[in-house]
Amino acid sequence: MSIEEVINRAVLLGQTIEIEYCTRAGRVFSCMISHIEYSRYYGGDYIQAIRLNINEERTFKVSRIMKIDGHSFSRIFWNQIGKNFNRI
Repeated sequence: MSIEEVINRAVLLGQTIEIEYCTRAGRVFSCMISHIEYSRYYGGDYIQAIRLNINEERTFKVSRIMKIDGHSFSRIFWNQIGKNFNRI
């Protein structure tokens, strides 16, 4: 199943999912998100969701999502992340 299929399913079924996300600056974090929908402002390459640990709406670029519920989707390209990225 592709990342797009997993996200489509979460949107259609109103699921809460855990994502691992890499910011443009190269910071990787995990969070639970709910109320997921595709961004009306940025289009289908982005989703908007409530980040549960801070209870605020956030926008996420789909190609920067590395894992959903523990399943890897390693599609981060080096030119998408900041020059300050440090591998662990």
